[in-house]
Amino acid sequence: MKPIEEVAAKLPCELIKNPSDPKYTDEHIRKFQGCPTIAVTRGGRIYLGWYSGGTREPHIENFNLIVKSDDGGESWSKPLLVIPSSRERFVHALDIQLFTAPDGRLFVFWVQNNTKPTDYPGDDGKPLYTGWGVDGIIFNDYIHAMWVSVCDDPDADEPVFSEPRCVDKGFLRCKPLVKRDGDWLCFNYDQSSDRYGYSISNDDGKTFEHRYGAKKIPTPFAAGMAYEKKHGDSRMLARTTNTGELAESTSHDGGLTWDDAKNSGINSPSSRFFVSRTPTGRVMLVHNDHRSKRTNLTVKLSEDDGESWKYSRCLDGRADLSYPDADFYDGSVCLTYDRERTGAKEILFARFTEEDIIDPSRPIDIKIVSKP
Repeated sequence: MKPIEEVAAKLPCELIKNPSDPKYTDEHIRKFQGCPTIAVTRGGRIYLGWYSGGTREPHIENFNLIVKSDDGGESWSKPLLVIPSSRERFVHALDIQLFTAPDGRLFVFWVQNNTKPTDYPGDDGKPLYTGWGVDGIIFNDYIHAMWVSVCDDPDADEPVFSEPRCVDKGFLRCKPLVKRDGDWLCFNYDQSSDRYGYSISNDDGKTFEHRYGAKKIPTPFAAGMAYEKKHGDSRMLARTTNTGELAESTSHDGGLTWDDAKNSGINSPSSRFFVSRTPTGRVMLVHNDHRSKRTNLTVKLSEDDGESWKYSRCLDGRADLSYPDADFYDGSVCLTYDRERTGAKEILFARFTEEDIIDPSRPIDIKIVSKP
């Protein structure tokens, strides 16, 4: 066996295709689930993935799973793919991120990090009891590895996922930005650095070059996402911990250098968000419109490159809502988010148009994809 410190970046967790084990397929036995992600194919198939297993996050029984819908989100398949953690190798599989590339391929990104048994010896030979200890495993490794498996034809009757490969270090929690020049900006942040980590791919996701941007507004969870402004600047927004707002930093040279980070004025209670330019040219933001609580999941539209948000609609005002992710297809927005990861354990889905945000009197139906 390789040294524990090397495993997460050297060996992938297993990809279980069409799993049959009830611990993966039977949602009624799940004690925790959340952190969903969504991608829509050229043919309109919707893929939705999330994070489950164990009693909480992190847990060595955590796994990622993916389901699909071929009827616009009215019904969902059994899990097509599961990526479990490995207690035997002490590798933890955590957050998944789906992304449909411009050429139609489906990218399945996920994060791995190393763990240790609670009796693992420290430098002095005594058991090392540092970090979050859960069920005999210590989660104290903040060096994350970003892995990917790619499906070339995600509309196929039997989609085929490639062998996994490790493409970079860092923690990817939001979709990449594909700039007008074709480069991809992935904001896979590095918890061990005081600067925003990201990577650039100029070969359609084959390789990624890791870089560092502005100094962080201090937070261990610097999840970021960006959109490209009409004049070419890239504006990154990022999660913070104690400010009650999203941070922002702007690049004027395609992502090579970044302005100093500052508070954006956009409310956020330290949670993932989604921001993107829509097919109509507006900028869409989905976030918890609250400074301290994960409530008021709100969709906002801007007609001036994100300088102001002319249209705003709160989709869900309940408590414990988090981690929105979205994609666009055929004039509509497909959105997912979670509610009460260890309580209601709901993975939610909504499909709506920009006109539904502009006119809040129009109904938007929120459906439950999974609820143990």
